[in-house]
Formats: sequence, structure tokens, C-alpha cells
Amino acid sequence: MPKAAMDQKTFYGPVTPEDFSRALIAEFNQGNLLARSLGRGDQRIVQIATRQTPRSGGRTAITVHLTAVEDGVHVRVGQQDWLGVAASLGISALATLQRPVNLLHRLDDIAQDISSLQLTMRIWQAISDAADNLGVSHELSSRLRRLS
Repeated sequence: MPKAAMDQKTFYGPVTPEDFSRALIAEFNQGNLLARSLGRGDQRIVQIATRQTPRSGGRTAITVHLTAVEDGVHVRVGQQDWLGVAASLGISALATLQRPVNLLHRLDDIAQDISSLQLTMRIWQAISDAADNLGVSHELSSRLRRLS
């Protein structure tokens, strides 16, 4: 079943791909995550990934595509690479099965893995917060409504 409605949205108002790019980098370029922006002008790609040697948890990565459209910006979030997170959770489960006390040693990893699994939701929250701060919305601009 396609998930396109959840993976992309268009925001209308005085906003640019650079605005959302800066917001995503400010939110995710810290801790275990590294965020970088590629592209210029009307098209940006923001890559968010775990650092090469994360302090805890498994590795993950996701790409956000930002494209200027008439009167706004179209945002599309790609598929998250979660295999590293799944492997880390599997290691935690196996270690705990072998010796339940191992769970205590894996708590940081498990917490980071759960945070990583929520990355897409956190990206949409950061974009929505930036849109609110910039005064933009999902509603068509009044000029585009007149044209339709």
C-alpha cells in the first residue's frame, strides 16, 4: 500500500527550501546524528544519518527532498534505512536472552534505537515547527486558489 500522503507535503507561503534545510540541520546535526544539506536555490536535499561511530544504537539514514514550487515548498521524506537499528535491537534481545542482566548494559543502545525508529516523525515535527514559525501552511495560497 503506497504511503505517499504521509511521505510528502507542500507548504504554501513565504518559505524557501533553504528555510527548511536550516531548520532540519539545526534540529538534527547533534548527538548521534549528522545532518548536511546539498544543492542550491530551488532544490535542496538534506541527508540525516548516524555518525560514523555512534555512541550508542545502530546506524540509520534518511533523505529529505525540498523543492520550491509556486508559492511554497514541496517536502518529500525518503525511506529510512533502519537495518542497522534492527541489528542493534537484535543484539540487545540476544544478549538479554543469554543473560538478563545484559539488558542493563544495553539500555543506552535501546533508547537510541527507539529514537532512531521515530526519526521520520521527528523530521515532520521539525518541518511543521519551522512552517509555523515562518507563518506558512498546507493551505493553498489565495492567489493559487483563485487560479484553480
